[in-house]
Amino acid sequence: MTDNTHKEAQHLHRLILFSDAVFAIAITLLAIEIHPPEHWRGVADLFGQMQHKLMAYVVSFAVVGIYWVSHRRTYSRLRRADGVLDGLNLVMLGLLALLPLGTELLWENGNAASVFVYVGLVTAIGLAHAAAWGYAAFFGGLSEPMPALEKIYVLLRVALLPGLMCSLTFVSLITHTPWGWLGIALVVGGLSVINRLMARKAAAVQTAEA
Repeated sequence: MTDNTHKEAQHLHRLILFSDAVFAIAITLLAIEIHPPEHWRGVADLFGQMQHKLMAYVVSFAVVGIYWVSHRRTYSRLRRADGVLDGLNLVMLGLLALLPLGTELLWENGNAASVFVYVGLVTAIGLAHAAAWGYAAFFGGLSEPMPALEKIYVLLRVALLPGLMCSLTFVSLITHTPWGWLGIALVVGGLSVINRLMARKAAAVQTAEA
């Protein structure tokens, strides 16, 4: 490994470590902002008064966790990083850091406007993540060698999936129906099939090249 290659690898490694720290802080702030009611009688009353806060916390915890997994998988496809990727990644992390604020809006108001703002924020994070991947894969030459179709698939997945899944979650939570959960199950099932097909295609290409 040349000195320049080592520096590039260290750059990417430090970028991922910094991102992991922001994800961890965002999750911690979600819990810190939860305060018990001043007056409550018994466990049932306590949870009854806090159900909106706890539900918003669960949703946001899942959102941050899913974004962390997505970020880890996406950046594992990269060989190196540069200053442009640093900037795009910071935009995504800056939006992610606003999730505790969006969560507070949910439990303080719980109206349609707060849900719209929250879903919009989640969607914006996904689009920022997609912008970072799009630059790395198509313009910066930072990704590992892979078919163009796979690059496009990753781009669409990180751009569209978070907002879609979040919207479907609120469909079920607000309407008290299973349709949102059913939609999530169908999306997850469809993605699983696509992932398997792409893995088989990649294996076939490697076998043919060997």
